[in-house]
Amino acid sequence: MSNTVTLGKKIKGYLLILTLLSVINLLTSPSYMWVVWPAIGMGIGLVVSTLSRNKPRAC
Repeated sequence: MSNTVTLGKKIKGYLLILTLLSVINLLTSPSYMWVVWPAIGMGIGLVVSTLSRNKPRAC
């Protein structure tokens, strides 16, 4: 059995965490949307992870 996490599961986790952070942001400081910074950081990580999985392996 493989230990890899599918892209769909990563995206679901990304959306779940950002939804939670968005709620916290709106409840604590609705005048400043700081949640964009974690979204950008997590998005970069998601893209890098996806690109590295699709890289051909050396023989």
